[in-house]
Amino acid sequence: MVLATQTLHQLISRFVSRPNLSPRTREFYSMVLRNFEWYATQNHWPPLEDITREHIRDFLDYVATETYRWPQAPRSSYKRAAPATIHHYGRVVKSFFNWAEEEEYIDHNPARKLRLGPPRYKEVEPYSDDEVRALLELCEEDSRLRYRYLGIRNKAIISLFVATGLRLKELAGIRLSQLDPRLRELQVVGKGARLRVVPINGEARKALRAYLQVRPEGGDELWKTEEGEPMGVRGVEIMLSRLLRRAGIKGRGGAHRFRHYFATRYLEAGGDLNTLRLLLGHSTLAMVLKYSRFVDMRRALATHEQFSPLDRLYQGETKGRRWGY
Repeated sequence: MVLATQTLHQLISRFVSRPNLSPRTREFYSMVLRNFEWYATQNHWPPLEDITREHIRDFLDYVATETYRWPQAPRSSYKRAAPATIHHYGRVVKSFFNWAEEEEYIDHNPARKLRLGPPRYKEVEPYSDDEVRALLELCEEDSRLRYRYLGIRNKAIISLFVATGLRLKELAGIRLSQLDPRLRELQVVGKGARLRVVPINGEARKALRAYLQVRPEGGDELWKTEEGEPMGVRGVEIMLSRLLRRAGIKGRGGAHRFRHYFATRYLEAGGDLNTLRLLLGHSTLAMVLKYSRFVDMRRALATHEQFSPLDRLYQGETKGRRWGY
């Protein structure tokens, strides 16, 4: 039994207004479905109940092929959509129509059999040990010279990135009230509003304690500028980009490369996948398996010199002739 007829606009408003959505998810759903509604209007789609899978496929093809997709955005910001972007657009549209069917707003779900291509995420190379060491040494050098506060604060930020694998938004948003009084644990609210506890050990705890001794008083935000203002995500990004430039470190990924560094080094040290999943805040093992594959490849490359068939052929010529090769 279908409920009273709703327009596409009305149903999208209901979908994105659900109270169980996190602010970040709500924002992303709203952006995708606003563009979806714009495309439907521009192409004179039929009423909601007559939308078909072909309509949705046309929309995703438009996202995939049109460089200047949405008129409300500045043209200078456009580039061709990556496979991951197209994949996530499709997932949002599928979620929307699945919800509409479950709530009995529609009889027929046009997205039920919609097949999405793989996201094909770009691989993010973790920082090397030398690069992490260079960043920490820069912070220590700053703290010894005229930038004492910035050096101490920045070392604490880099240390926590490296030691915990926190996401940029998670680390930038840490509040004093989330810290254990002994600075051994940190409560983090991650994606999907999931709460997890992250341990703080050794050098990371020392760096954090040193920062707290010089942090300007007031407020619950952990990270502050030298003037006592909260830093936020953008502030951490700017600080990191300057450090990377000074250290001569290039490459894409920014703060996220610390997360990959933490994960790969954790596995290389003998940590198990499920524990890593819990520490990183993933709901399934699927996301951490990519780190395992990366570590396996690094191990294969590291042992290649020892087991290279060509090198062994040259090095073992005498042995090979003795064996009749």
